[in-house]
Order: sequence, then C-alpha cells, then structure tokens
Amino acid sequence: MKKRMMMLLTMGMVLGSGMTAHATPARMADGTLFDSDYYAETYPDLMEAYGRNTRKLYQHYVNHGKAEGRVALPPDYVYPELPAPADGEYYTIDELIAIYRNVIESNGITWDPSLKGNWSETIGQHDIFEWYLHDDAYNGGSWGTGFLEPWNIERNAYSDLESFAFDDGTGHTTTSYYFEVLGWDEDMGMIEIVAW
Repeated sequence: MKKRMMMLLTMGMVLGSGMTAHATPARMADGTLFDSDYYAETYPDLMEAYGRNTRKLYQHYVNHGKAEGRVALPPDYVYPELPAPADGEYYTIDELIAIYRNVIESNGITWDPSLKGNWSETIGQHDIFEWYLHDDAYNGGSWGTGFLEPWNIERNAYSDLESFAFDDGTGHTTTSYYFEVLGWDEDMGMIEIVAW
C-alpha cells in the first residue's frame, strides 16, 4: 500500500513539475520562445480567430503580430538566451540541467543544497520506494521524485517557476530550490530527479 502511495506521489510530482494547467513558454522549431496561451489570452481577437491552436497563433505572430507590436511572452519572467549544444546538434544531460538551472536562477530562485538535509545518510541510502521506513531519521525539507523532459526543459523550468510562485499557505513563496539527478530513466525517456 505504501509503495502505491509513493507511486502516486511520484506521479503527482511528474504532473506538477513538467505539466501544468498554467501557460508556459515553449521553444518553437525556428528557436523562438513563444507562449501561445499568453498570446491568445492577451489578444481576444486572436482567441476568437484561432482559439488555442499553437501553430496558427505562432504563424500569426511571425507574419503579423511582431510587426504590430504584439508581445509573445508574459512580462513576469526573465528569458535567458539558450546556448547552442556543445556538439552542435544535441544537448547532453549536463547541458539540459544547466539550461533548467539558468532559467530558474535567472528568475531569482537560489540554489540551496542545505534543503537536502541528511538525505544521503538516511533515505538516500535505500530504495526510494522504501522512504517511509527511514523517514523518521530524515531532517531535511519536503522532497519528491520527478522527471525533467529533455525535449521540454525550458517548459519544465517555467512551469516550475509558476509552481514556486504559489505560496505555502503562510504567505511565503519558494525562494530557493535544490535537486539531484538520479539518472536517465530509459522507460520514461526522461531525466529522473529528487527535488527539495
């Protein structure tokens, strides 16, 4: 039963981390960062004409919107430039992680390893699905497992920024974060992480 509960928590992290009901920018085929939901919601005439069809909205932006002074991204975030892959074609896992961290930290969230607590000496020594057997000895912050999508790394980062902006019920938003890469999950085709 507890294993099933951990699986549900894990899936919750996946859905909460990589996919959200809120709009997040996506990298288009030509390399432009574009938020189709923001674009449609900001300009009601486009919502009426194209709905939420990302392809049509982006075509409008390229062919007309940019020249008309329409804005493709919400002003809420900083959008750092995406570096080219070192090999010229594909990003490595380390490069993808660096892109994710750059987006998060460019937007004011601080990397803080102290959030990990004594994970390595307690839960981290065991199968992650048996965390409940060792949780009493853990003194860190809340944590969870999740995944980063290599083909959507920026979208994951902006989605997480939206999550960080929600307060914890006490009026405080997330100002620091930490995660460790567990490895590449071949079955999921994603980078598996433990995040705090």
